[in-house]
Amino acid sequence: MLSRIWTLVRKEMKSYFDSPVAYVLLIVWLAMASYFFFRAAFIMKEASLRPLFEILPWLLLFFVPAVTMRSLAAEKKEGTLEVLLTQPISEAEVIAGKLIANSMFVLIALALTLPIPIGLSLGGRLDLGMLAGEYIGAGFLIVGLVSVGLFASSLSRNQTVAFIIALFLTFIFIATGLDFVLMAIPFSLTGIVRQISALAHFDSMIRGVINLGDIVYFVALTVIFSTLSYFGLRQDRESHSSARYKSLRLGTILIVIVSVLGSLIGTAIGPRVDLTDGRLYSLSGATLKILRDVPDMVTIKLYSSPELPTETEGALRDIKDKVLDYQAAGRGRVKAIFKSPKDNPKGQQEIQEAGVQIVQFNVIRQDETQIKKGFLGLIVEYQDKRETIPFVNQTDNLEYHLSRMIMKLTAERQEKVAFLQGHSQPSMASMGLNSGDQDTFDMWKAGLREQYEVTDLTIEKKKGVPNDISTLIIAGPTTDAVAYELKALKEHLSRGGSILALIDGVTVNQQMMSAEVNNNNFIDFVADYGFNVEPHMLFDMRSNQMISAGGDGNYFSLPYPFWMKVGPASDDAIVRDIGAVTIPWAQPVTGKKNKPLLSTSNFAGVQTKDLNIMPDPEMNVDEKDLDERVVAASRKLKGGGRMIVVGDSDFLKDRFVSAPESGNIVFGQNAVDWLAQDSSLTEIRSKTKQGRPLVFPSETVRDLVRYFNLIGVPLMVAIVGGARLSRRRKLMRKVFGA
Repeated sequence: MLSRIWTLVRKEMKSYFDSPVAYVLLIVWLAMASYFFFRAAFIMKEASLRPLFEILPWLLLFFVPAVTMRSLAAEKKEGTLEVLLTQPISEAEVIAGKLIANSMFVLIALALTLPIPIGLSLGGRLDLGMLAGEYIGAGFLIVGLVSVGLFASSLSRNQTVAFIIALFLTFIFIATGLDFVLMAIPFSLTGIVRQISALAHFDSMIRGVINLGDIVYFVALTVIFSTLSYFGLRQDRESHSSARYKSLRLGTILIVIVSVLGSLIGTAIGPRVDLTDGRLYSLSGATLKILRDVPDMVTIKLYSSPELPTETEGALRDIKDKVLDYQAAGRGRVKAIFKSPKDNPKGQQEIQEAGVQIVQFNVIRQDETQIKKGFLGLIVEYQDKRETIPFVNQTDNLEYHLSRMIMKLTAERQEKVAFLQGHSQPSMASMGLNSGDQDTFDMWKAGLREQYEVTDLTIEKKKGVPNDISTLIIAGPTTDAVAYELKALKEHLSRGGSILALIDGVTVNQQMMSAEVNNNNFIDFVADYGFNVEPHMLFDMRSNQMISAGGDGNYFSLPYPFWMKVGPASDDAIVRDIGAVTIPWAQPVTGKKNKPLLSTSNFAGVQTKDLNIMPDPEMNVDEKDLDERVVAASRKLKGGGRMIVVGDSDFLKDRFVSAPESGNIVFGQNAVDWLAQDSSLTEIRSKTKQGRPLVFPSETVRDLVRYFNLIGVPLMVAIVGGARLSRRRKLMRKVFGA
């Protein structure tokens, strides 16, 4: 049986590559995939293949029907199918051979996109586990859609009709997961309809998490349409009044029903494999240690509304999986409870007492807008204490929040962190660049309060720094410290205390877009401990943030080299797995014995005089002056004290920590953890998915990667195809002797 199937597969593959149509399809596929990917990737400046796999289902929407339309339709039209079935091969073997051959061809097309991640690795560090998950998910999607295309080809003798049917069916399986489609159906059916969508299961897999339920879905999809294709072949060879035909029809119906039920039930199957770098979707070692040290029973309650928006269904599944992971790892000391109180006075009272937030959301259903109420909250209880997440609006950092709450509830006391007062920068609310209320440390402080007791400290002459303060934060001082303050700071370090110094060697006037040296003795203070903050303005010509410029309604985006995207300069736990941190208007931090934490790319330069920070799209610099520069460093001091110095204070203000996928607040909180010598949550917090900067060594390398994939790879396919077809034509013209 297997040998017969493999013989058919080889015949089909040979027929593909002996036809110019196959090479045309591959060339168009590669050109479109590369074009859409690089158009998005170079704007995002992120080392990720996400843009390719987001557009992949829509490319397959046309590519798979074009590949499969001739599989059975052409055989029927040319009469070769009857000849084939007269051979010692069954209809099931024909379907299996056609399915494997068509899938192999499309998978070869997918494999030809591998030069994209290979080239991308020249400009950034890819998450290889996520990359593997993306290609595995794409493989399952391809096989499922090929089975749909094969079924469409079995319905007609006309290839064009087969193409249109396959296009229609494929569109259904992709589009049913989209919001605009779900809006048109009753709310009670959206969950089931979404589970029918191949797109919903594919999106889950390309995160780098292979869930058994998603695999069951694609296997069921393949089985259903392969069975229908088999039925389509057999029914033409059987009398519709015969018992064999009735048995065939009944067997087909049963297989389809069992496959559909298996697919729907499969969504509740829990086992999954996390392939991501750092196991983003699995419990970290730090969490497992926290759970092992729990002295008594911890209860995690998930409150979810029966009628949540369809876009939250994926998040709800992730939340349930995570809570069940905690219960399994707790080994009897963690209990998971899932509750969905009804929409009545008793249910509402239970929700309010739990501290869960009820939110309103608009739902468009059947051409009308409905206002619904719902809730999705988490509660962690330990003895008579409770911590609450009123509404879970994201799942990327859910493990951090759950572990933090468990630590906080079970800890005997909290460490104290203080912000030094009296020397900070003035408010910039009156200055430009839309600063306003964004120019505070409120979001960072709020994050620290989740783990520490955070307070403000003004050093008094005779009291110094209180002994119960483990870490002192000096954020952007602009005036000198008096002698007794400096003495108190040194005493704090000598007795094992820690300091996080965010030092601005240069102050920025955002209204005038100018900068000047910031002369204060805090710069001398950190220099006494080996940290030299140079009064120079750093810029990075390659790894930087885009900003909006212009006025009078005419705005445009341009790269701003003074808002640098910096990355880890070492494998220290403080910065490990942090993708990128945006540092604006920074100064270099030097020192021979310091441990570098954050550094620029190799294309950073410094302004040493005539500081000009105006956005300039034609900013010209000598590449010989560009090099990697350190902007943050750490050191352990004699006596047990610790110090971290960053050549900037703005990067932890609300404007920068609130940016999507920003590593700023992660670095800020990790730094405080290390200084407070409480690094238990550092590993967990760093697991939050961060952007990976995409910075090529030069524009030449960047253009080479782009045009090699956009033009070079399709051209190589054309050359190989031309050579093979030319050789085939020569063989056909050759006259063989008797």
